[in-house]
Amino acid sequence: MLVFLFPADPIDPKRVDFDYEKEYAAARIYCDVGLLQLEQLIESNIVKIDHLFPKGMTIIYRGWMLTPKQYSTLQHWAEEHGFRLCISLEEYTNTHLLPNWSNRPNTLHSEWTEDLSQSALSWLLSRFNSAVTIKDFVKSRKHEWAEAFFIPDSSDITHAMNVIHTFIERQGEQLVGGVVLREFVDLKEIGHHPKSDSPIFEEYRVFYWQTQPILIIDYWNNETVSLKQQELDFIAEQAHGIASPFFTIDYARKTNEELVIMEMGDGQVSGLQEYDEEIFYEKLIEALEKES
Repeated sequence: MLVFLFPADPIDPKRVDFDYEKEYAAARIYCDVGLLQLEQLIESNIVKIDHLFPKGMTIIYRGWMLTPKQYSTLQHWAEEHGFRLCISLEEYTNTHLLPNWSNRPNTLHSEWTEDLSQSALSWLLSRFNSAVTIKDFVKSRKHEWAEAFFIPDSSDITHAMNVIHTFIERQGEQLVGGVVLREFVDLKEIGHHPKSDSPIFEEYRVFYWQTQPILIIDYWNNETVSLKQQELDFIAEQAHGIASPFFTIDYARKTNEELVIMEMGDGQVSGLQEYDEEIFYEKLIEALEKES
């Protein structure tokens, strides 16, 4: 018995958040759906949903990213009311927080610090000798490319610190964990973002259920996916050993044509990049039914 839990509209908690209307409609074709008042969870650490489900239900959350603390609150609420989250807190953080997965092969060299002092940030820069990008344990500001994301020369301490501090300032209270620097590699550029004019690259988001790829989305052109069998095999292999039943891996193509892992994420809070919602839920439910 399964229920999908979506964020409620901030103004009308009886309605689903506008950005999840199509997913909500697609999910309810297959099973029960519910609404979670995110403002109550974020501001008051309280879980409020639109209606209670029968005990024993398994909950899959689909919505905006939650901090580990917020997710922990949701998990405790579920346990107290006789429900089970499909993804435990440990499984959620295994793929949601970069330090928990960044040591895997076929990804970018990354270093991080939770200490935001000048000395700690200087140490972080000293770990690199070329171009880097900056993010926190979860998100970057890549659409603010020059101001708060890309550092062309890590040895230019003055400029690098300006970018890092701009990132920290703009993240504000939304900064999760600490600061991460990652090596910058040459990627296959396919254009520029229509709003920010930052470069965009050939990228793919893959949803996995129980380490099996169930959906591959072309990140910027989700109508078609054209990958060689060798690349599909590579994508399937990268899921081995990941301790979560539902997660995503984002891949980008380097200028030498190889695929590299750019990000990992929890499958519950990874966006569909405007992919067809009905097809997504059809494939997800099919994978769930195969398991049972």
